Amino acid sequence: MERRKQQRRKGPTRVARDRRLAPSYSGPERRVADRRGGLDRRKLDIIVDYQVRSIPILRCSGRITIGDTVTIFSAKCLEMLQRGRPTFALDLSGINHMDSTGVGRLASHLTSARTRGGDLKLIAPSRKVESVLRTTYLYDLFHILSSAQELSEFSMGGRD
Repeated sequence: MERRKQQRRKGPTRVARDRRLAPSYSGPERRVADRRGGLDRRKLDIIVDYQVRSIPILRCSGRITIGDTVTIFSAKCLEMLQRGRPTFALDLSGINHMDSTGVGRLASHLTSARTRGGDLKLIAPSRKVESVLRTTYLYDLFHILSSAQELSEFSMGGRD
């Protein structure tokens, strides 16, 4: 009888206490930034790269999600539209995640560019971005090109 009391006291209570002291969730303070190529993949980096036939190309890398990243993305796109360049291209090959807020802003900038007489072209979207665009049925609305070389051929053909 006394042996059972000792087992009861040591067994389940000790295990339960250990679980409470060491939770399995590791919060944001324990996460380490995943770095690839010197860039933090959790943030958004936009570089105005080069122009093909006077069409500026914005090279994006990181994530376009709710919060600061979508604000930065939107500000840069609006800056292109306000400079009098209603046609510009986004190189989305470096984007590894896009949520619904990013998709909404992308569609919003497409609408803004087309109402100003321009267009928004996407260059080589990553598999994740392409999947999101296909899921939301927005894939057919954009002019999606595989490379900047194809952009120059597209603009030379007079379809701009």
